Amino acid sequence: MTTVAELARSGLPLHDITLIDMHCHLGAYPNLYLAYADEDEQLVHYTRTMARVGVDYSVISMLRGLASADLQANLDLGAYMLQDPKLLGWITYIPYLPEASLDAAARCLALTKQFIGFKVHPEINRYPISGPGYAPMWEYADQAGLIVLSHAWGAHSEPSMFRDLAARYPNARILLGHCGGREPELSIAIELANRFDNVYLDLNGAFIYSRTTAERFVREADTSKLLFSSDTIYNNICWEIGNVAFAAIPESIKLDILGRNAKRLLALA
Repeated sequence: MTTVAELARSGLPLHDITLIDMHCHLGAYPNLYLAYADEDEQLVHYTRTMARVGVDYSVISMLRGLASADLQANLDLGAYMLQDPKLLGWITYIPYLPEASLDAAARCLALTKQFIGFKVHPEINRYPISGPGYAPMWEYADQAGLIVLSHAWGAHSEPSMFRDLAARYPNARILLGHCGGREPELSIAIELANRFDNVYLDLNGAFIYSRTTAERFVREADTSKLLFSSDTIYNNICWEIGNVAFAAIPESIKLDILGRNAKRLLALA
């Protein structure tokens, strides 16, 4: 059997390997250069990248939903998803607009089962993840058994702030975006994933910003909680694959990280 490293070194797509990217975006963001700012054009180019790399599923949130509180962006994402079964979706939630955000969530979930949960960014919204504006989302996610992908890095979202949330909302699965980014937050994120059944680790950014390798995560964390993510369109998915592909860890764990863990979490066939 050809290994992940051999495929990556040869520049071959991972067609025979489950590859699920749990953290992607579409759209433009202020002061950030993107080669293609139009969402339609971005999606054309990214779906080509998905095919070239061998991505089975990409889970996307809309940047204008996060940055400008444009909740219609969620339904626009739903329209994209209805045209492509390989696209899954995050519903953006704004803590200053709880009722409107949950109304948009209900409409999205009625539109397609390809939506898997909420994406929140407490640092963009400058609102603490443990604040009352997020409570309706946590209650909704807990009741519906949804996943919440939260940016988990900064004054409004450092990993320790999720400790009480994980205990209070056991049916809401929490994906810690970027794993805290740096130390000591990264160690706290690992501790939470090991302690709580409903806490998972989104590895994007954790390698470059913390200078931590996949070997450490495999050594210290419950490996069933490690999920691949690229933060496309910000980052290069191939670079993130390489961090896993060339790590000195067992091949079976590479396969779990790249997609099998996410497949189990999402209950995909």
